[in-house]
Amino acid sequence: MSGFEAGQAADADPPVYSRRREKSAATRRRVCEATTAHLAEFGYHRTSTARIADRAGVSQGALQHHYRTKDDLIVAVIEIVLARSVKWFSLARAELARDPDAFAEIVRRSWREQFCSIDYAATLEILTASRTDEILRARITPALDRWRVMIDAELAELLPATRRTAPELDAILSISRAMMTGLLVHDALMKNDAHIDFVIDQWIALAQR
Repeated sequence: MSGFEAGQAADADPPVYSRRREKSAATRRRVCEATTAHLAEFGYHRTSTARIADRAGVSQGALQHHYRTKDDLIVAVIEIVLARSVKWFSLARAELARDPDAFAEIVRRSWREQFCSIDYAATLEILTASRTDEILRARITPALDRWRVMIDAELAELLPATRRTAPELDAILSISRAMMTGLLVHDALMKNDAHIDFVIDQWIALAQR
C-alpha cells in the first residue's frame, strides 16, 4: 500500500469510530432513561437488567456490554439525574440574576419540575434501597457528595441576600431538602395540593426574611 493509500485508510477510520462512539452513547442514554422511568414507576426492587433491556429495546448482551451489573447501571443513572438537578438550579440562578423578583416563582417551579419529577422519584428509590444495601451506598456516595457541594453552592446563590452565617445557611438548605422530600412522600400521597402550596409559600416567606 502506498503512503497516500495508507493515509486515506487512516483518514477513513475516525468517522467510523465516531459513529460507533455516537451509537454507543445513544444506547447508554436510552438504557439510562429507561431505567429512570422504570425505577419511578415500579421501584428499585422490581427493576432488573432484563426488564430494563426490554424497556429500552436493546438486547441483554448489549446492555451488559455497557453496564455489567445492576449496580453499575444504578450508579450511571444517579450521576445523570444529579447532574440534571445541578443544571436546573444553575439555570434558575441565572434567571434570578436577571430578575431578582423571580425567587418565589423559582421555588414553586422547583417543586413542580424537580421534586415532582421522574428523576426525583428514581433518586428516592435509589436512596431508599441504599439505606440497607451497604455496597450500593458505597457506590453512590461519591456522586452524592459531589452533588451536595455543587447544589449547595447553587442554592446559596438562589437564597435572598442575608447576613446568615455558613452554619445557618447550611441548616436552611438541609431544611429545604427535608421539607420538599417530606411533602413529596407524605402530603403528595394524600393529594392535598392546597396544603402543599401553603407550606411552600410559608417557606418562601421565611427564606425571604
